[in-house]
Amino acid sequence: MRARAKRSELLRLQNAFESEAAQFHDLSLSILYLTQQQPPTNRPFRSPNHLIMLWQYYGHLEEPNMADRLIANLRTSNVPLAGVRGSEFSCFALLEGPRVKHFVRMATRAGSIFSKGESYRIETRALRDFASNSPKVRPIFVSNRNPLAIWLNYVLHHLGKTHPRYLPEVKVDIDPFAASLFAIDKLLKTASKSSKTRRPSGLEQTRFRIALSFPGQHRPYIEKVASILRNKLGDGAVFYDIYYQAQLARPNLDVLLQRIYRRNSDLIVVFLCEDYVHKEWCGLEWRAIRDIIKESHDDKIMLLRFDRASVPGLFGIDGYVDISEWSASQTADAIIGRLQSMAIDP
Repeated sequence: MRARAKRSELLRLQNAFESEAAQFHDLSLSILYLTQQQPPTNRPFRSPNHLIMLWQYYGHLEEPNMADRLIANLRTSNVPLAGVRGSEFSCFALLEGPRVKHFVRMATRAGSIFSKGESYRIETRALRDFASNSPKVRPIFVSNRNPLAIWLNYVLHHLGKTHPRYLPEVKVDIDPFAASLFAIDKLLKTASKSSKTRRPSGLEQTRFRIALSFPGQHRPYIEKVASILRNKLGDGAVFYDIYYQAQLARPNLDVLLQRIYRRNSDLIVVFLCEDYVHKEWCGLEWRAIRDIIKESHDDKIMLLRFDRASVPGLFGIDGYVDISEWSASQTADAIIGRLQSMAIDP
């Protein structure tokens, strides 16, 4: 949705939620936190009601037979309704009261305004909060991409209710219509502030979540990785040269590329191999990357290898991921995981 159309839709939603909030409906929103040890709340639910899964923590991939159990549970689960069987921790939203159906329709429409990239960022906030207290191994999370779940996750984030409290139930103090109105106000203020402070749209001013550095002979593989990353993070989040051919057709390209890699990217993903060392443009990018390492910002660098070729400036103690037998999807997932582990919000 374009910025102008999105703002118009936000204003319509603001008026609609404001009208409903002014009527002080007897509608409540609660968060149910369920674990394998904690039974569901046994209090009766008010009618009508609506229960929706927001996200789940399934466990860690490194545990024995985890993959087999996960596949078996996925086959017998209704994920949108109840999530995945066997999850260690689940977060549900419970709506209760006479105006439940009306709120669900309005919230579903509100959740539909977000792009894929925005929806992905909303989904991962609560998951990162939970993962920050987990062991440093790869966790398995499941999130509901229904627009209603996306909207409730966004609302709960701005109410400070995204981090699990390890309680069976937490009731939100403000009714869902008023809470949604608060969230829309935040969206409008953010959009207004962004439009006032927007910088020129040139690549010199663009901030990328991820920048890819690679030799051309691996382009078919990198193309697939870049496409997956863009679908998950949104347009404009990934620097991949094909996406910016027109902007890169200019003199002094070397200066622009060094700026993108040194200053304008949160995470630089380097695909290393024997040919990387010998390519002119890779060498230019590698100089910028080595400078970042020299400045002790090596946390911004993710090294991936197609082979074990020697690369000037790298040592045996430098960590890397061997992707020689990985699919593009596996590589993209690893990059997303690294981005999520960084302090910068995706």
